[in-house]
Amino acid sequence: MRVFLFILIVTSGFQLFGYALVDVLLLTGFILLLAIQNKSLKIKINWVLIFCIFMMLQSIRGMYVLGDIRMLYWLIFFVTLYFSHQYFMALYMKSKIDLDFAKRVFNFSMLYFIIYGLLPIFIENPDDFQGIYWVSSSAAFIILIPLLCSHYVIFERSGYSFSALKIPSLLIYLIVTVLHYSRTGMYLMLLYLLFLFIKTAALSIKKIVIAIPIIFVAFFVLDTTRQLYYDNSSSTGATEIAQLTGVFEEGLEAEEIESDIGRFLMVLSTYEKFTSSPKEFFIGSGWYTSRYTLKPYETATRNSFGLPSNHINSDKPMQITSFAAIISDTGFVGLLFMIYFFLKSSAQILRTKSRGVLIFLGFLYVNWLFYLVGNSFISIISFLFVFPGGIIVSLARLTQKDKKLEQ
Repeated sequence: MRVFLFILIVTSGFQLFGYALVDVLLLTGFILLLAIQNKSLKIKINWVLIFCIFMMLQSIRGMYVLGDIRMLYWLIFFVTLYFSHQYFMALYMKSKIDLDFAKRVFNFSMLYFIIYGLLPIFIENPDDFQGIYWVSSSAAFIILIPLLCSHYVIFERSGYSFSALKIPSLLIYLIVTVLHYSRTGMYLMLLYLLFLFIKTAALSIKKIVIAIPIIFVAFFVLDTTRQLYYDNSSSTGATEIAQLTGVFEEGLEAEEIESDIGRFLMVLSTYEKFTSSPKEFFIGSGWYTSRYTLKPYETATRNSFGLPSNHINSDKPMQITSFAAIISDTGFVGLLFMIYFFLKSSAQILRTKSRGVLIFLGFLYVNWLFYLVGNSFISIISFLFVFPGGIIVSLARLTQKDKKLEQ
């Protein structure tokens, strides 16, 4: 289990010349090793298997549309994804998902962010490796989900002990969000700390006295890191208030919020493609094809708003989001699969009757926020977040009131 979680979490950010191959290749080797040791995972007919078969067929369609034999990689990807999910299910049935499992998830998630945080320190311009040797920041911070879900399990199982709060680790994470200027990663952490404050404050006055300084320390670390790391800290928002009010200042140029505008326009472009024909509506254009097939719609959308679109018309593929990928590539059928997985996982979390049910449900649906800002579907772990019996559900079960196995 230790090796599997290390590969699944830590290597999910690594890329080889822009391709997220590392985690898939290592996980494929891990699963083959299990087979050689006669620890094979049985094929069970369920909705995850049907989804993986559907995505393999969509990958073959994509290979035909793009005329690119390299699309065979995605066949390996979805085979590995299915057996990775089966491995998770086997761990649960063997009662190996316990507090040690949560601790490993937390530690490997922290290791992931420590590596990610060290990269810009040793590389002068972080953009030199983002999207080449490591996934872009919009997708990289999705590992925040297992980090905080596992943190809550450890904290809750300790009886909300101060020693289990792991303040140094959380502050290290906040520093990483500043180094990579991830607003999503930063605000989600601060909201999580606020949730813990409200939850523990109801227990005793003593914990209120302890929690308030922690919140002030967190903001101090954020501000100090900005001041030390950036030459012009005001450009990154010397305070959180400056970041929020800066959006409304007069004279704000479109280039300053280009990434946010681009994400909004991509939603509109995806909708236009989605409704352009019955084929696009039901099954899309094939997996991984929207990097090219979405271009005409993106160009038309940007032109309708009077925005430049020259960069889209080059031979290079577009950078797309997970939302665009699932809608544009797989259509309504693919969207139905995703909705089913979210609803099934939600039901499993609710059945735990955990005191932290809002945390686990919240982070389950936070996936959609990451779907809108980047493409997280290039890594195996992104699917295991939402699959029934996946990572979030497994962590939620560790805080359930009824400790009996849930089928």
